[in-house]
Amino acid sequence: MSEQVIRHRGGGRDENGKLIAAGSPVPLTAIGVAPGGGSKRLTRTRTGEDIVHVVYFPLGTDVVNADELTVRGERFRIIVNDWRMRGRGGLEVLCSRGQG
Repeated sequence: MSEQVIRHRGGGRDENGKLIAAGSPVPLTAIGVAPGGGSKRLTRTRTGEDIVHVVYFPLGTDVVNADELTVRGERFRIIVNDWRMRGRGGLEVLCSRGQG
């Protein structure tokens, strides 16, 4: 079952502190959204962050680590992992939230 999520790209400040214009939000169709494990800390994440959702996309989906995703009404920082096995693969996107 597919699910729609929203990709947010750009925005924030550059190295000189000047505002960077944000791009328009882009809807993406995910293969699926799975729970991320709650308050468990995973070694793939940055220190002090919890994985709330894991979103799966087909290979070639335009999503990178600098983006953010809105999943089920909440916005998250992301970590993108691509995987391939026997000619098949996809993108695994970890949606994280800093805690503490």
